[in-house]
Amino acid sequence: MSLSTGRCLCGKVSYSASLKPGAGACHCGMCRRWAGGPLMSVHAEGSVTVSGKEHLGTYSSSQWAERAFCKHCGSNLYYRLLPSEHFPEGEYIFTAGSLDNQQGLKFDHEVYVDHNPGWFQFAGNDDRKRLTEADIVAMYSAG
Repeated sequence: MSLSTGRCLCGKVSYSASLKPGAGACHCGMCRRWAGGPLMSVHAEGSVTVSGKEHLGTYSSSQWAERAFCKHCGSNLYYRLLPSEHFPEGEYIFTAGSLDNQQGLKFDHEVYVDHNPGWFQFAGNDDRKRLTEADIVAMYSAG
């Protein structure tokens, strides 16, 4: 996988990472409140480099994750799963809009579809993986 780069709106925080194929949307209430709608995102794979960390703010949104934003311009940048049994190294999930180049992304999954508020639907749902809250809980609690 090739290296992708991204940044906040003002450019004070930037990152580089290899990305897993595909892009997705999360409909959980926390992501919707954070993103102002479904969180459109891409998952990093392997090591991640973040520059401008002095401008980065983080918020521990749960016992297992934190959310990061630029303290200068307010751009939401990533949701990071903390190291755990399922993610020994943790995992970065970047906001798709922060990517410098979004060419080639394929919208291939939605999570927490049972939390969609109902006032919108994405077109083409038949070719995309759609997971409910129960699906996600089962996936991460399987051992």
